[in-house]
Amino acid sequence: MQITNIEFALGNKTETIQDLGKHNPDWIIDKLKDKIGIESRPVIDNNENEKTLVLDACNKLFHNTDKNNVDGIIHVSQSAFSRLPTSACIIQDEIGLPKNLMAFDLIQGCSGFVYGLSAATAMMQQNALKKVLIVCADTYSKYIPLNDRTNRPIFADGAAAAIVENTGEGSIGPFSFFTDGSGGDLLTLQEKNGGEKLFMDGKQVLKFSVREVPKVFDNLLSKAHLEKRDIDLFVFHQASAVILRQLKNKLNIPDEKWFQNIKNIGNTVSATIPIAIKQAIDGGLYKKNMNIMLMGFGVGLSVAGCILKS
Repeated sequence: MQITNIEFALGNKTETIQDLGKHNPDWIIDKLKDKIGIESRPVIDNNENEKTLVLDACNKLFHNTDKNNVDGIIHVSQSAFSRLPTSACIIQDEIGLPKNLMAFDLIQGCSGFVYGLSAATAMMQQNALKKVLIVCADTYSKYIPLNDRTNRPIFADGAAAAIVENTGEGSIGPFSFFTDGSGGDLLTLQEKNGGEKLFMDGKQVLKFSVREVPKVFDNLLSKAHLEKRDIDLFVFHQASAVILRQLKNKLNIPDEKWFQNIKNIGNTVSATIPIAIKQAIDGGLYKKNMNIMLMGFGVGLSVAGCILKS
């Protein structure tokens, strides 16, 4: 059981920290850049939305992957292009996938790809599915005005499409989860002027991540009967530089085993981990016979971890 192919698509418009500085002359750009570690981010243009990103990522994927034997679609998003019917059903039709398949949406954000892997592998273990398409996509920029100093410099728009197959010598799992819904209002959508605006209490989300991720980290290693030294690559949700830096230091993860791509991509929410995996593969960091830890954390508030054997 393994991820056999993966592709991604990003918003066509590049928005830099300098662009935001021009809109907000009172911002201290150098200080902000050092804190978040992001210099530019892709965001959707006027003619784009979550659906266009999803279809772009899927079309890239199926340019090199057989679509005829896909028997499951899991679409993961908190900014889905369709809620009724589910986006997964529309993806089946638009991409031209077989009709004898299962298709559903997962409403998840930062932990979403790990949730998707958990659902897909569980159904494979039940012999219900053999080849599943997991699509993670979010377009948070539509919820964030240009003068929002907390959120606008961080969040980006992107989609990733991955194929998971019940084949090969690799493995997916075990998994470890943590949920604290009492902190749901720390990262949420709020109604404003007839629309929706993203709100995040950055300090509290940081405290949650630094406090709870290490607990899930230890629990996951225990479930897998592994030591930290046994993990060859750590691919964490690309939240912001300050969170990643604190987690890396607290967990004492060596530089050569740590993947970080946030500088010119930003935080694409549910798509950050699969995008990172694709870049790690292309960069030669993700190889055969490796133990890889995935860790998603954030909105929910939630944490979800998984061990992959490549």
